[in-house]
Amino acid sequence: MKDTELAKLLQSHGFRGENLQTALNLLVKKGLTRHGKIRIAESKIAAVARIFKATFVRHCRKSKCQPLSDETRQKVLVDPEHCENCKGSDNQLEVQCMVPAMIGRGCKRLLVAGGSKGTRSELKRLCKKHIEIRFITDDSNVNGRAIEPLLAWSDVAVIWVSTEIGHKATAVLRGPKVLRVTRRSVAALAEAVGEHCARIA
Repeated sequence: MKDTELAKLLQSHGFRGENLQTALNLLVKKGLTRHGKIRIAESKIAAVARIFKATFVRHCRKSKCQPLSDETRQKVLVDPEHCENCKGSDNQLEVQCMVPAMIGRGCKRLLVAGGSKGTRSELKRLCKKHIEIRFITDDSNVNGRAIEPLLAWSDVAVIWVSTEIGHKATAVLRGPKVLRVTRRSVAALAEAVGEHCARIA
């Protein structure tokens, strides 16, 4: 039977120092190991992950990653890469804030004009199953007749300024649902959309 080093398994979930001992005590209590053992069967790893998820809320120091006041799980401060919210990624953190902000205002369709191929793919991946996204690029049919239906379809539209998009492709994007994002990152776009949705009456 294959096994793995117990300390490394705990560290891979973000537990260090006193928190590591707390996590170990929990596994002993649940009957998955006992004190003095240094390895654990790989067949138990999935159960370990389930128990940790049900018992602990792992968060980093970022203000947006702080647990909600009604969180009942035990709070554990971890390095950003182990944080349940951001997992060390500002892109993921801001999209996770944007999605509920959009849905809370009944907005589920996002139109984005611009962005590189990589940033568009990252945004689409992070929003998967939550927000429907369509993109306008310089390769799109950029005449007004083609873009106006996309604008009508959208709940929120973004012009990703200073990215790979020309004026011709964005000239018809006007109105209260349209916002301009001047920074290039996915995190910047998601933050701007979240703030825009928070202002919707």
